Amino acid sequence: MTDETRKQLQKEIFDIFLEVKRVCEELGIQYFIMGGTALGAVRHGGFIPWDDDFDIGMTRENYDKFIRLAQKELKAGYFLQTYQTEEHSPFYFAKVRKDNTEFIERYCRKLSIHQGIYIDIFPYDAVPDDEKERAAYYKKGRWYLNWYIAREVTGISTNPGRVKRLILEGIRSVMHFLLLPVPKQMIYRRTDAFLRQYNHMDTTYLGYAGLARIQVPREDVTNPDRILFENVMVSCPKNIRQYLTGNFGNYEELPPEDKRGGHDIYKMSL
Repeated sequence: MTDETRKQLQKEIFDIFLEVKRVCEELGIQYFIMGGTALGAVRHGGFIPWDDDFDIGMTRENYDKFIRLAQKELKAGYFLQTYQTEEHSPFYFAKVRKDNTEFIERYCRKLSIHQGIYIDIFPYDAVPDDEKERAAYYKKGRWYLNWYIAREVTGISTNPGRVKRLILEGIRSVMHFLLLPVPKQMIYRRTDAFLRQYNHMDTTYLGYAGLARIQVPREDVTNPDRILFENVMVSCPKNIRQYLTGNFGNYEELPPEDKRGGHDIYKMSL
């Protein structure tokens, strides 16, 4: 992908975010930028130059409200992709996609779903305060999420090298065929129940089981700060530099050039 094309892609992605931001503000839904998006805001004032996605998080309460109301509030041309709106989506979390565009990842190329350019929206659930219990929660949560994904796809989203990729795709293919007779609704309900199980507790941290290293103190996202991203003020976790250090280590240091990649794109049209 050329630098010019990537900048055009980032503009399309940011347009989707601005529409989601508008809906959130009108509905009183709190969101926060997270992961590499938060890193980009601090280190680059916006997108990481080689990035091709945009991630936001919401507490489970806000996420459920967004899922319930957003599709009616989004302007024409935007699609809220969840299990509820598109059963064969392989993602447990939500995406908002832009109509009349394409951003098809290689491992999703055989799926008959909306494959427009998107941003990701992750639900953040309570995670245990006890470190061993929390580690077990993340481990089993990833297990549930991997089975959920494997119900729909045989490929993987990353490109870890030819040999490792063949091994991982072989494992996922076996999982996929074992799961074909299992109703998707059953897999969803069990995954959903597992991830939500600690939400009745006032735990210190919130997280998404598929992203164990991007957990965040509850108090830092229930009343978040603001930061500039591409000259627009957006919500971010409080103590964002502490958040980035905890999740990325020395986040100011740029990765080696061979690690500056994005998604494994099969087809794209802006």
